[in-house]
Amino acid sequence: MFKNIGIIGAGAMGSAIAEVFAYNEFNVVLKDVNMDFATRGLKHIEKIVDDYNSYYERLPEREVSRIERMGLKLSLEQKEKINNYFSHKIDKNDLEKRIKITDKYEDLSKCDLVIEAAFEKQEIKNGIFKEISGYLSDDAIMATNTSSLSVTEMASYYKNPKKVILMHFFNPPYTLPLVEIAPSTQGSDDAAKQAYDLLKGMKNHRNNMQPVMTRDKTGFIVNRILLQVINEAIKVYDENIATKEDIDTAMKYGAGFPMGPFELADYVGLDIVYDVLKTFKDVYGDRFNLSETLTNLIRAGYMGRKSGRGFYDYTK
Repeated sequence: MFKNIGIIGAGAMGSAIAEVFAYNEFNVVLKDVNMDFATRGLKHIEKIVDDYNSYYERLPEREVSRIERMGLKLSLEQKEKINNYFSHKIDKNDLEKRIKITDKYEDLSKCDLVIEAAFEKQEIKNGIFKEISGYLSDDAIMATNTSSLSVTEMASYYKNPKKVILMHFFNPPYTLPLVEIAPSTQGSDDAAKQAYDLLKGMKNHRNNMQPVMTRDKTGFIVNRILLQVINEAIKVYDENIATKEDIDTAMKYGAGFPMGPFELADYVGLDIVYDVLKTFKDVYGDRFNLSETLTNLIRAGYMGRKSGRGFYDYTK
């Protein structure tokens, strides 16, 4: 029975995961290296909730306008029903009461599940798993949100490797329901199954959460496939076969992608794409060779949307 959830790392991803659990009425402890970072994470959660409420406040009016543009005249009663149907407001104060921010590991001691969502570097994550070992109960499940790194290596630094699993949420988790789950090589399928069942009973702002089981292999399911698509798109661009705009258009209108590979790379962050591809090259070889175009963008400090420029310019 899960009641108390710990999140290590109050950045954009960690704080968003915390919001999802608080939204599902769990008690959440959000930890970072200092209170300034933890407070920043709480402010990010507030923005997530504010954006959600703002969206749903406008939704009934937009829906009424959409229907009436079709030539249908709605009665006041019908408009009221639409308003009630689309009224999904989060009580921000109530949600925030379920979240405690901290910079101390001991505040995680009562957590049934702790999810590490720190910087995507193996040595940083290994250090967290080693340090947290002295604070959690033997029954607690320790998870990592890594997108590509070795869960098994992290487990080797933890006091009870059988309790270490992958719980890879996708960004942003309050709209994307998928979570990849895997035990470490030393771990038990039981711990992974507990996490799977937990998520099956949860929802985010749009859908029921959708866990899938995988194994601890670099890239897991989605990133192993998706990063190959992005990497191949860059190669097509480098070979002057098509412009990045036409490649994105082709994949959206021909393959049904919601975002083109260059748009997606900019959204994820080119630094993250680069680091993951570098890891894949080390593991899987030359099929993940890094493009000089991507390397030069990183050298120039162009990290995608978050820096204002990547494959596309977002400053205009």
